[in-house]
Amino acid sequence: MGRKFWIIAILVVLICSGYFFWSGNEPSTQVAATLPAYNQPEVPSVFPEPGKTLYRMSLYLDINTRTLHGTTVLTTSNTTGQVLSELWFTIYPDAFRNSKSTPAPAAAYYAGFEPGGIEFEEVLVNYKAVDYIKEGVSLQLTPTEEILPGQDITVQMKWKAYIPRLSYRYGYKDGVFMLGHFYPALNVYDEQGWRNSYDSAFGDPFCFNCADYLVRLNIPEAYSMVSTGSVVETIAEDTGRQFITVIAENVRDFAMVIAHQYQVREEQQLGYTFSVHAPNQVQAELDAVLQETIDILDFFSCTWGSYPYPEFKVVFVPMQGFRGMEYSGVVFLSQDLLRPGADRTHTRFLLAHEVAHQWWYGLVGNDQVREPWLDEGLASWGAYKYLNQQDQTSKGSKAAGAETNLARELKDMYSRDDYYSTAYTGGESFWWGLEQELGEEKVKQVLRRYLANYRFQIATTEDLLRVIQQEAHRDMQDYFNRWFNYENE
Repeated sequence: MGRKFWIIAILVVLICSGYFFWSGNEPSTQVAATLPAYNQPEVPSVFPEPGKTLYRMSLYLDINTRTLHGTTVLTTSNTTGQVLSELWFTIYPDAFRNSKSTPAPAAAYYAGFEPGGIEFEEVLVNYKAVDYIKEGVSLQLTPTEEILPGQDITVQMKWKAYIPRLSYRYGYKDGVFMLGHFYPALNVYDEQGWRNSYDSAFGDPFCFNCADYLVRLNIPEAYSMVSTGSVVETIAEDTGRQFITVIAENVRDFAMVIAHQYQVREEQQLGYTFSVHAPNQVQAELDAVLQETIDILDFFSCTWGSYPYPEFKVVFVPMQGFRGMEYSGVVFLSQDLLRPGADRTHTRFLLAHEVAHQWWYGLVGNDQVREPWLDEGLASWGAYKYLNQQDQTSKGSKAAGAETNLARELKDMYSRDDYYSTAYTGGESFWWGLEQELGEEKVKQVLRRYLANYRFQIATTEDLLRVIQQEAHRDMQDYFNRWFNYENE
């Protein structure tokens, strides 16, 4: 029985009964890769494993108190091959608890500092209440009984997330709720242990495996919602509120924007549904943005491999600190990019950069805490490749000699500028240099192989360099040594 059958069955029960339940595990749906994998080392145990992990969330947004009331039922299986005595989650809203540790710039707190955070009313593991400890943006659960290898896991949580007045990727401004990483997300466990996040003043301190999502949201009828996945049901209540049900399969994360008075441009092309969302007062030519989005996704699909989801959305939001932010199937862009006089080339670059992340972060995941160059460098290089192809001009650093040490994680970087020069500029330069070493077509072949081997998984620098070595058919160690110095880290 296929996954879609099960999802439809769940939705029927959900709509009829008004609550969530789940019985059994779903079979995995495999999306055909561009190329078959070959010469891969034995794949280590993956936890939580895509295809065996489902988040069911019921959400209620109180717009007056800016509080998101949530219940989560997470089902997965212990695929670590080891006994688990603890479970770790990322709780990103807690990054905004105090003014000294918040990652948001002071200017983004347009009404002065206001704390955010998440509180738990109830936490159960396998139907038994458990103790938990918060450590920064991490949540540690201690089950009453150890979880054996192969054992099913059910985590139930009742929580409240407080959304500050903050123009950031998590926050509220001008009738717009920007909700990136708003829910408790199960961290990755691999051969190195738990890949936990930590507070960082810059970057994307995240590392998640793909999972399935079934989300039911209750918001006022006057508001619209843009999110990861596809809306499968909208039901109006006689209270002036509405239920919106969303499903998303095999995605890296789930993000949404809930907004008042937004306009939308939508078009179906290439077998996908594309949409661009912006505040009603914006006078920019959104049709042009929509067409550019279609062109970008088509370019990357032809260059690297097909985009696997039915929809792609761009939403402009009142966001500072970031000009763009990537999530599975949806990207946030600062609405400042639509202002009269804004640099159109820069806007096009940012759009292409965030779309490229659908491949490098979304389809092929990486630990953005420990190896941020993997996705950011590829996204920037890919964006310039698109612009060069469109405009037939030479853009981008192309500074193959501008080596930097890419073997650095967030905690080793001293500032936001250091982060950008390493992960973005340095990572981009690595790819321009590789083109000079191997040629454009060979690099394209490398990335197609990389995508085929690690689609819906988490890849490491070691994995990527192995693929480059295989496809180059010659010793690449001298080139790698120019970019990676682990001895000084």
